[in-house]
Amino acid sequence: MFSALKRIIKRNSVSRPPATTEKPRPIDSEPSSLKDYWESRLKENFGLHGAGFIGLGRTYNNWLYKVRRKVFVSRIKSMHLDFSDKDILDVGCGTGFYVGLWKNQIGVRHITGIDITNIAIESLKGKFPDAEFYRADVSSDADIAFLFGTKEFDVVSAFDVLFHIVDDNRYEKVIKNIHSMLKPNGIFVFSDNFIHGPAIRSTYQVSRSLSHIEKTLIENGFEIIQRRPMFVLMNTPVDTTKRASKRRWRSLSLLLQRYGDTAGSAVGCFLYPIELILVSLLKETASTEIMICRKRN
Repeated sequence: MFSALKRIIKRNSVSRPPATTEKPRPIDSEPSSLKDYWESRLKENFGLHGAGFIGLGRTYNNWLYKVRRKVFVSRIKSMHLDFSDKDILDVGCGTGFYVGLWKNQIGVRHITGIDITNIAIESLKGKFPDAEFYRADVSSDADIAFLFGTKEFDVVSAFDVLFHIVDDNRYEKVIKNIHSMLKPNGIFVFSDNFIHGPAIRSTYQVSRSLSHIEKTLIENGFEIIQRRPMFVLMNTPVDTTKRASKRRWRSLSLLLQRYGDTAGSAVGCFLYPIELILVSLLKETASTEIMICRKRN
């Protein structure tokens, strides 16, 4: 088994393209319909399926979120902090998956969530009556000032959110605003794809380069504490040039799309324990990763 895992680790290590210096650039067509896109998508599929990788089916998405839960709890607990007296802000709270983890798995004192969609906010108000939820754009100084004034949080989280901000100027504004909302030595934890090369851009998503993300964080007053895998085999290997990895993922995606939830249940059940072993062993991966930062004084 261990020799097989070694082969898997070697095949799924990050294959880095030649180093490049990528200059942040604005996108002229930052979709004004981004809110409408997510409003419509969540209205049709409010839950983990709608918020996740919708093309892979409901049951496979459930397995993906099982992995997210394990990795999130493991990484947060690895900081060895007492969160029972901590106030949390969850940016892009969506269907409330991470709100639930902060409350029920980590045991924080209080949590506030913001999202750009009405459906998310109204749904979560009923689901978590002792939390606070607001519709807001974290890149908007006006929204942040109106809602929070000078209030500061112990932790800000943003999972599977920042790569949906396709305009680089807005992205930097978000990082700056998150820094301003943290207490001294506050923690910022988020997920992204951290590409070892030029950014990969599409209409509603940008996988930015690791160097761009690190530079933006450091310039805005953050110290990077750790970056670890969220996924290895079970999600898109965005950050790879290896043909074998791309073929493997393409075959898996086609299988899930062709045979639906039956395949999703079987494949997810099979890969889940392997995935947990791999994310615990690897330092980085070609898929989504989680990063933890601290606000510098």
